[in-house]
Amino acid sequence: MPKTQEILQMLQSIVDDYPASAIVWHVVFFGIIAFLFAKWVPSNRLFGIMLSIPLLSVAVFAWKSGNPFNGILFSMLAIFIFIFGLRATAQPVSLSALPFLLVGIILVVFGLIYPHFLKTDSLFRYLYASPAGLIPCPTLSILIGLALIYNGFGSQPITIALIAFGLFYGLFGVLKLAVYLDLFLLLGAATLLIRYFGMVRTSG
Repeated sequence: MPKTQEILQMLQSIVDDYPASAIVWHVVFFGIIAFLFAKWVPSNRLFGIMLSIPLLSVAVFAWKSGNPFNGILFSMLAIFIFIFGLRATAQPVSLSALPFLLVGIILVVFGLIYPHFLKTDSLFRYLYASPAGLIPCPTLSILIGLALIYNGFGSQPITIALIAFGLFYGLFGVLKLAVYLDLFLLLGAATLLIRYFGMVRTSG
């Protein structure tokens, strides 16, 4: 495991070296949001499969920056979620109860404007160039937010995987890297955990 400063430098180098990739990912995320507002209702299976793509992107950038720890973990997570996305139901996604829906929206917005590591004097730039899709915490925030909005895509394995990674990277960011903004990710993962227990209790 690299030292704290080395990890921060790796993450910073990704943000500094690949601004165009950050913009592309924002176009993708905002495009999906626009389609959802336009009444597009994808299946749980399709949405589950789609989740694996930004995770794979995080893995690629981790490998490129010399961080095999994140590279291995996010490669495994991308494959896991792709497999269980294929196994998810073909039923349309459904909205969660209002409290989870609101927390999910906050998580998605937080991930899209994630301010840490981005060096800019313009607040507007956070809307299109923050490192969502490039580094772990903002990407996990968006995906956990979507899982909260859409009932975990009807998949317990996907929900459990996102909870585990959200709790780990949230705690790691706050306690190891002193990136206190990652409390949002930690709280989002905890909320998804509460949602999961409620889902298990209902199905039981």
